[in-house]
Amino acid sequence: MNHSKKMTSMGFDSIVPVDDLCMAAGFVCNSHRRALRHYALPDGRELTVNTARNEWAMKNPDCYGSASQLVKKLGLTRLTEGDNFGIAFSLVEKLYTERDSIPATFGYTTLSRPIWDFTDTCHPKNRELGRLVTRYGLSMDNVKFHTLEGSLPHVKSQKPERVLAMSVGDNHESFMAFNGHRFRQIGDDGISTVGHRRKDQTCMVYENLLDFLTLMESVIRNNVYPIMARRYHIILNGKRGLAETCEYLKSNPDFLEVRCFMPKNEFGHAAFTAIYDAVKGTAIDRSDLFQGFGSLFEKYRPKISESYIKWKVSQVKKDSKVDVWEIRNVGQNEVIPKVEKHPSSRVEKSAVIDR
Repeated sequence: MNHSKKMTSMGFDSIVPVDDLCMAAGFVCNSHRRALRHYALPDGRELTVNTARNEWAMKNPDCYGSASQLVKKLGLTRLTEGDNFGIAFSLVEKLYTERDSIPATFGYTTLSRPIWDFTDTCHPKNRELGRLVTRYGLSMDNVKFHTLEGSLPHVKSQKPERVLAMSVGDNHESFMAFNGHRFRQIGDDGISTVGHRRKDQTCMVYENLLDFLTLMESVIRNNVYPIMARRYHIILNGKRGLAETCEYLKSNPDFLEVRCFMPKNEFGHAAFTAIYDAVKGTAIDRSDLFQGFGSLFEKYRPKISESYIKWKVSQVKKDSKVDVWEIRNVGQNEVIPKVEKHPSSRVEKSAVIDR
């Protein structure tokens, strides 16, 4: 049953957040500060969403409004009378279906690629990659600052696919790439590091690139990035970099603290144990920051709107009531056969009871 046909503007606004509508429409988030998210539109203009007020605004010409008004502004309406939000609502529901399938952590391919396969590198600007990281809760300003974009031959079709990549090792000639599904090594194995060594410095250790970018996104959003920028960051890049990380921390006992953000899985527990032993029991487990979630990435990535979940539950209850009503009506229309009463049976029954 298409419930969007019966939906009013007020109903749509109460169910769909403006921010989710922008993601569903394929807009790319360039930056995020506190409650303000800035999206790049295909025509070059910028749209700002205030998540606290659940409203949007644009310049040239000045305009603002709610989610339903943005639907009309973008032309995501049908000409059919009474179905003004069908297209937009289906896009949002598709977005929520995708969110349900995003894992807490992504795996690593066993096959690596030679460095010469990584071609056409640049700062991230591909719109499909932009949409991907936006739906993961990241902004392009953050991603551009820490990663590169390039082409790799697809494993099966050998057609080039665009990937995000972070440099590996001190020479920055190898990379760890991410295509939205899995991580892949380009060139030699190794760890990724961010920052410069300083006196009395805190070292932050992550299992993968997405956890690191997620934490950076959080500190940028809350205007505490300068504090985090002074710290040293190590990304394991999976099992490949664990031994190298342990050796590095052993040979550098001048860190003020070693804080670990390992995912809550078998490898995450094993990795923290190894690092804990390497630094003589002084490593700090900061998985408390994502209590109840499998990883930093899972905690901070966008969730399905609570208002949508409540609405969906209410619709399921309504549909179930309709089904019961229809069944009852069908039952009432059935012809009930008449049962003839035989006097002889009544006499026999009464005789038994008397006995």
